[in-house]
Amino acid sequence: MSGRGELFLGDLARAVAELRPADLATAAAMAALLGQGHRTPTALSQSDSVRAVVGGAGRPRAVRLEGASGGPLRGTSAQPPRTVTAERTPHPAPPEPSESEEDGAGHDGEPRAVRLAHRPVDFSLTAIGGPAPPAGEANGANGAEAGAGLPRHRTAAVPLTHEPPWKKDWARGIMFAAVATPVESREVDQRALLRGVAGRQALRAVPRRRRLSTRRGVQLLLDHGPGMAPFRDDGLWLRDLVGSIAGRDRIEVLRFRGAPGRGVVRNDPLTIDPYRPPPPGTPVILFSDLGRMRPPFAGQVVAGPREWRAFVHTVAHSGCPVICLTPYESTDYPALLRKKVAFVPLDRRVSLRHAQRATARVRGWLERP
Repeated sequence: MSGRGELFLGDLARAVAELRPADLATAAAMAALLGQGHRTPTALSQSDSVRAVVGGAGRPRAVRLEGASGGPLRGTSAQPPRTVTAERTPHPAPPEPSESEEDGAGHDGEPRAVRLAHRPVDFSLTAIGGPAPPAGEANGANGAEAGAGLPRHRTAAVPLTHEPPWKKDWARGIMFAAVATPVESREVDQRALLRGVAGRQALRAVPRRRRLSTRRGVQLLLDHGPGMAPFRDDGLWLRDLVGSIAGRDRIEVLRFRGAPGRGVVRNDPLTIDPYRPPPPGTPVILFSDLGRMRPPFAGQVVAGPREWRAFVHTVAHSGCPVICLTPYESTDYPALLRKKVAFVPLDRRVSLRHAQRATARVRGWLERP
C-alpha cells in the first residue's frame, strides 16, 4: 500500500509478486480485495507482460505477469522471463497532488474518497457573548487569514427580563400601603367633634381627619444572606419602587447578613455600622425571609428565630411598624412574629386589600395604650 493511504496499480502488482497466485481467478479475487476489481490480469498489461520491480532485503528481484495467452503467472515458466532490474535508490519526495486529485479523482480518472481534511465544514460557530475583537487584533498579521473560514454571523446574548412579583397594576398600591403612615390633615373631623360636644367633653384642640402619607420616609433593610440570593433582582426592583413612592431623599437603604442586629452596611461595603432604629412612626421595610430558608452548610450566617424576635421587639419598642416583604406565606411564621410584623408575600396573588389590612393591623397594635 502506498504512503498516502490509497491503493494503486503498483500495490496490486506488488501483492501478486509476493503471493504468486496459481491462476487468473485467484489474481482477479486479489484485485477485487484491493479495490481494483475493474482490473483483470488481462487488462494489467499494455503489451504481452508487465514487469513490477520490488526492492528486497538484499538484492532486487523481478516478477512477470503474463497476458491473456493462458501462460503461467508464476516466475518459473517454460521460457525464461525478461526482467528489468532497478537499483535501490532513495525514494523521492511524494509529488504535489494535482487538480484532479484535489477534486477527488485518481490517476485513472476514477472517483475516490475525499480526505477528511478536504471535506467542507458542516457546522457553524455562533458567538453568544459580546462582540469579538477584530481578527487582525486578535491573531496579529495573519488574523484575517485565520478567521477567514469562520462564519461572520454573530448573535448577542439577550439577558432575561425580570418578572415583578406583584401585578403591574397593583404594585404601586401595595407598596404605598406598606410605606404610608397615618398623619393629621387640615380637614376637621366633624364626627369626632360632634361626639365630643354631645358628650360634653372638654375639647382642648380641634380634631383633624387622618390620612395616609409618606412624609415620614421609610427605612429599607435588604437581606443579602444566602437564603435570599435567588431574589436579588426582586430586591433591586423593590428598592426602585420604594424610592419612586416615598421619595428617593426620604429612603434609607441598609444591607445586612443574618440579622440587622449584627450590623448593617450603608455605603461602604467594607464598613459595618451598628443598627439604629429610625425616628418613631417611620415604617421599617424588611426584605428578608427571617431565617426561614436555611441553605446547607450555612452555619451561623443564618439568624435563628430568637434573634429575629429580639430585633422585632427592639424596632416595635421604638414606635416603628415593621413590614416584611417575604417570598413565603405569613402562615409559615410563628404567631408571635405575625402579631408584631405585617407580612406581605412576594406573590402575584397578593391584592391591595391584603396589604392594607396587614399594615393597619400592625399600626393598630402599636397605637394601643
